[in-house]
Amino acid sequence: MPIWVTGARSSPRLKISTSILHGRNPLAEKGFSLIELLIAVLVIVLLTSIVSLNVGRGDGTVALKEDVTHLVALMNYVQTEAEMLGVDHGLYLEQKSIQGVDRTTGYWLRRYDQGWAEPTGSRELLTPFVFDQNTELWLTLAEYPNVDIGRRDPDLRPSPQIVFFASGEVTEGHIEWLTRDTRERLFSVDWNFFGDFKLLTSGERPDADQR
Repeated sequence: MPIWVTGARSSPRLKISTSILHGRNPLAEKGFSLIELLIAVLVIVLLTSIVSLNVGRGDGTVALKEDVTHLVALMNYVQTEAEMLGVDHGLYLEQKSIQGVDRTTGYWLRRYDQGWAEPTGSRELLTPFVFDQNTELWLTLAEYPNVDIGRRDPDLRPSPQIVFFASGEVTEGHIEWLTRDTRERLFSVDWNFFGDFKLLTSGERPDADQR
């Protein structure tokens, strides 16, 4: 079934703790179950999203960091949900023309018997999102360097580039956000096969044991 929409709005932004950013199971070491962990991550996503609606967005860099931070939180949430439900989830990225401007758009998918499609649950949380038109997004995967994020053939049902497996693993890789005019790297998100996500700012590089 089609999942694509036009004029998608950016998802709410949030700020979350360093422990959530740097690992998918910050509570697991204390004996929390998957259900408890999923609820904890969901509460953090919802509460901080509500807070972000009541504060100023600041300049473009601040706004982009809020978008990137929110994406990392959702990736943690989706990974936990996939493992708890025992169903593969995914993230598909494409270039989409919105009001005549190409912008990187993302869609959350779930694997059904008929193939990949938009999740029937969590619709309010896992909505399509759009990044700033002044930034360019680069995706690199462990097995597929320099993934082309282009336009999608509307007649084809795509498979996600990033898969969150029901077994708990994630397609290893990283995403970079660069300015369109100067190609300066602003932010990047790096993660390994086990879903240990790390948000890096300009000038930072992944630790040797992170990759």
